[in-house]
Amino acid sequence: MSRFNTPISGKKNENGLMQIEVFPLRVLNVETAQKLIDELNKIEGITRMVVHGPRLPRENPDDLLDGRFGTNEKKYLNIKGEQVELTVQVGRLWIEITDTPVIEQVRAAAEKTLPFPFEMYEGVYIRTKKTLTDYVRKGGNVDEISVGLFDPKAKAKTSCCSTKGE
Repeated sequence: MSRFNTPISGKKNENGLMQIEVFPLRVLNVETAQKLIDELNKIEGITRMVVHGPRLPRENPDDLLDGRFGTNEKKYLNIKGEQVELTVQVGRLWIEITDTPVIEQVRAAAEKTLPFPFEMYEGVYIRTKKTLTDYVRKGGNVDEISVGLFDPKAKAKTSCCSTKGE
């Protein structure tokens, strides 16, 4: 059960791509998020995906109360064959696609994997031009796939994956 809250305009950005948002009505656990991403990985026509949601705590509060530090287990998502550390709870997926027929494939994948309702929106969610954050994180050497995919609150390393295998 899903609904597309706005009519599909078919408008494309300057790169000839569209962006949609899959907005589940609940925050996804790691297993459900991985099932959805596995289905999305099979779809031709998806150029980029961003997982968005509230930041996960670095430490489990129950462990801190018991005097255990650094026991929080890291969780990973497999996106296009690359292991990406999960630092947020999956609340929304922003997907950049090549054309409008891909929207129905995304909807079918979400209906197959999500056991609860979700909504889909069309809009601009992922930046398409280089910003100051991109220059700071990569020294200006940002490829077109990585534009806007950096976590500005990340401390030491970037939170981005590239198809070029950097």
